[in-house]
Amino acid sequence: MHNDNDSAAKLSLSWPLFTCQVDRFRGLLCLSLLASILIPNLLADSLPQRGPLGLVWEANLAPQTDYYTEVEALLAVYESSTGNSLAPEKRGKVGLKVNARGGRGLATPRALIRAVIRSLEARGFERENILIVDYSGHQLRSAGIMPPLSGNDFQFDGAQVLALDSGNFYDADWFYDSPLPPAFQQEPQLLIDGGRRNSLSEGMEERKSYLPEPLLFEVDFWLNLAVGVDDPALGIDGALANATLWNVSNSRRFLVNQATASAAVAEIAAIPELAERLVLNFVSLEAYQFIGGPFFNAIYTRSEPRLWMSSDPVALDRLLYDRINTLRRLEGFPEIDPMPRQLPFAASLGLGEFERSKIRIEPVWLKHPDVKMPTEDRPVPTYEQPPRWLRRITPW
Repeated sequence: MHNDNDSAAKLSLSWPLFTCQVDRFRGLLCLSLLASILIPNLLADSLPQRGPLGLVWEANLAPQTDYYTEVEALLAVYESSTGNSLAPEKRGKVGLKVNARGGRGLATPRALIRAVIRSLEARGFERENILIVDYSGHQLRSAGIMPPLSGNDFQFDGAQVLALDSGNFYDADWFYDSPLPPAFQQEPQLLIDGGRRNSLSEGMEERKSYLPEPLLFEVDFWLNLAVGVDDPALGIDGALANATLWNVSNSRRFLVNQATASAAVAEIAAIPELAERLVLNFVSLEAYQFIGGPFFNAIYTRSEPRLWMSSDPVALDRLLYDRINTLRRLEGFPEIDPMPRQLPFAASLGLGEFERSKIRIEPVWLKHPDVKMPTEDRPVPTYEQPPRWLRRITPW
């Protein structure tokens, strides 16, 4: 005997639940599995939006600038054009990747770091939740970003300073795997380990370049504050290198030749977990070096009143490449040739634009107050006049 209620009951027990054709118990199990997948995704913090590839915003630097006006103007342009506010999200922290590799004369300008800290604080970040990251503690101290060893307070202008070579900020489960062995012992744990490990485990460890845990798991987003300098292995040490090689452990092994260095830069830059929270790259032309790098040499350093910002690190490095080659020609040095391979490699992975015709510089015009240079308040010196007879034979 057919019963409509029975049919309804059977229908309800076999109703397709998100394509799961099951009985009541299995339906609940299926729903729980779907919830375990969907709910974390729904609750996850949203990733910040990047600016267009190929677009570089440029602000003119004022004389004796503290960078704050320029940084604020650039961030405001980014926020208005993308509709994305650089405010705290679920994690409540932000990272600043600086470059102290060249020492105090060629490091990320400290005034620029202070200005970015002030701008982020104005957007809601607490200073203690701003993380300044670089590889070498020694280089950070040499650049004046990390306090000397005599102090116990690892802060700069109220923000935390993290030296990756301390070994405290790498996760054993997150690394870039490459078969290249280290060129020489770079990592502190390799020097401390006095025992002999078996060759297989040692070889596996030497393949790994660990990724910075704070930039992967602790911050809502991070900013790349690079410098511009030539490099024998990289060609250009700029935005791409600062976000990749100087962000991981065991990186010097890639500097053996240009091919390995370029491939490593592009592949590390394409790691999703590292790249997804990198929002903006800054390059100040207050000091950049066209030959003799990567270490500072004042003879070959030039200065321009420009600050670049872009979500495209490839475009920034291409602009640095053109500028550095122009100065090399003017000074009688050979150009960097061919173009550093990490630029087309990274572009082929969708990380940016390397062709100059596809890169657009958009000026952000600022009206800076006229700055008068200080004058010394003292009388003009007088000089004794030469005798009349001497003036007759001397062409004064």
